[in-house]
Amino acid sequence: MAALNVLSKMCHQHIVTAVGESVHALMQHKHEMIRKKAVMVLINFNKVQQIDQFDVKMKRALCDSDPSVMGAALNYFKDECKKRPQDFKDLVDSFLIILKQVTDHRLPRDFDYHRMPAPWI
Repeated sequence: MAALNVLSKMCHQHIVTAVGESVHALMQHKHEMIRKKAVMVLINFNKVQQIDQFDVKMKRALCDSDPSVMGAALNYFKDECKKRPQDFKDLVDSFLIILKQVTDHRLPRDFDYHRMPAPWI
């Protein structure tokens, strides 16, 4: 997991080319923290070099069973929806479902902050 932190900080085109597929494979890992870190690294990689069908990959991460992975994917969509809102109109229902999950306290208690449900999502 520490390697993913280092990768996100030293990403440039050669590193993206060399390890991009390996990091993408980690999005299927059984541990949610590794999936979350893989999403964060891929977002940084995409800023350096466009990844093929990246929106589709992030949509899959948005539907992940773990809320931390979903939250990491939301960061990507927050930035991209500002740049090109027309491309993500199909995700409005998904965003509303996520918001409803947060406001209805359906996320694990670990995501509460002073009894406020996930204020960072």
